[in-house]
Amino acid sequence: MPKTIKYPVGIQTFSKIREENLFYIDKTIFIKEIINSSDYVFLSRPRRFGKSLLMSTLEAYFKGRKELFEGLAISELETEWKTYPVFRFDLSPANYINIERLRIRLDGNLNFIEKDYGLSSEARSPQERFMELIRQAFEKYGQKVVILIDEYDKPILDCLHNQELLENIKSELRSFYSVIKGNDEYIRFAMLTGVSKFGKVSVFSGLNNLKDISMLPKFNSVCGISESEFKRDFKKSVTEFSEENDLTEDETWESFKRLYDGYHFAKKGEFVYNPFSLLSAFDSEDFNHYWFSTGSPSYLIKLIKKNGYLLADLDGVRRNEAALNDMTDSSRDLVPLLYQAGYLTIKSYESLTRQYTLGFPNREVYEGFWDSLSNYFLRGYGGRTTFDLFSFLGDIRDGNIEGFMIRLQSLFADTDSMPEINKEIHFQNLMAIVCKMLGLEVRTEIHSSRGRCDMQILTDHQVFIFEFKVDGSAEKALRQIKEKGYATPFGSDSRSIFLIGANFSTETHTLTDWAIETT
Repeated sequence: MPKTIKYPVGIQTFSKIREENLFYIDKTIFIKEIINSSDYVFLSRPRRFGKSLLMSTLEAYFKGRKELFEGLAISELETEWKTYPVFRFDLSPANYINIERLRIRLDGNLNFIEKDYGLSSEARSPQERFMELIRQAFEKYGQKVVILIDEYDKPILDCLHNQELLENIKSELRSFYSVIKGNDEYIRFAMLTGVSKFGKVSVFSGLNNLKDISMLPKFNSVCGISESEFKRDFKKSVTEFSEENDLTEDETWESFKRLYDGYHFAKKGEFVYNPFSLLSAFDSEDFNHYWFSTGSPSYLIKLIKKNGYLLADLDGVRRNEAALNDMTDSSRDLVPLLYQAGYLTIKSYESLTRQYTLGFPNREVYEGFWDSLSNYFLRGYGGRTTFDLFSFLGDIRDGNIEGFMIRLQSLFADTDSMPEINKEIHFQNLMAIVCKMLGLEVRTEIHSSRGRCDMQILTDHQVFIFEFKVDGSAEKALRQIKEKGYATPFGSDSRSIFLIGANFSTETHTLTDWAIETT
């Protein structure tokens, strides 16, 4: 049957959605809450999560476009509908490969503002133009200016791998944003959004009164689609989807929840669905990995390779709120960035220790994350017959560790070179990616009173204990497993225990030898 609902997939303009009668989840209840929270607000949310639509909604509200809000929650709350000059900046479209790209983008936004409000500035630098236009708008319209800056961190994320360019970008942004602080008397409200909080302190050093609402419970579902919103507003959508795909409605509800739900941005509140994936699935009438198809986490890959992060044990990591909020471009902790970028989310909060437990939000993110990493780290994935997931999995389940290691040897021979500082971590990451793609439980760097085991792979019937050496010997690695008693915790375990010492060569980029024992 034909769809009867028009979904705004990729449309981030509030006026277009309302004027064309597209499907819309009413988020206007948050407008007053945001504005009343502070005159200067910051919000972090993952990409494609509705930040731009929220900024477009605020823009329409501050421009006094009352007709667009008829029938929505804010229409019952607002009585004045004042009109303010709104300066909106969007830093997402450009690829910031040099400082000139940033200046061109800022100037381009300022050109639109001049045209929209009949203003003009002779100043040459973006920050000087910005300051002049704020004061001109105030004088011309008799109202303070509203400033909305979307995706403030895109220039920073684009150059994390280039320290010199990064410092130049941060310096330029710092000068530009300092204009907001210096013109407080002319500004009614300012809000900035981004994926991450990279450089938040250094870039916004002049904005010491910027209120971060990202982890406040009352704003948990300000972007995205909450469970109650999904149940309330998608009944007809689920019925049409179920009929098109020969599913029961219960099966459809459950599949959407498993694939696209599970985000949480505060210590309490409802879990939130990824809005882009949810709307894309209903629009296409099919399940898919829509969020990942819109862009790969290339900046994450660069950081992983540069800093040597361990990847296997991300699900279930714990951090306090300060750690999740304190992200800098020189951080050695990957977890805050993964959380802010939407690859990890809050699973629970322990009030006694004030610790958050994090994990992958849903199947789309889990599968897409490891698949994306495989495309970067395992160059031959998808094209080599030797990398057959079913054969790898069959070897593990059958206890054919010799066959498993031969396949690994062939696979790693076709991987990229190892740019990380720690070659052993690189090898552990390669192993972790393979095992995660196989759906196996993997643990790394397991500490005990006698040492630290490199890796364990656990199945229902087997336990595989690995020790790796780089440019060493497999026998030495196996001897360490036995001398340090890495298998001791599994002494009463009914599963088969395999001890594997393996050596990896930095010259050939693959396994050279291995030694296997069973207990």
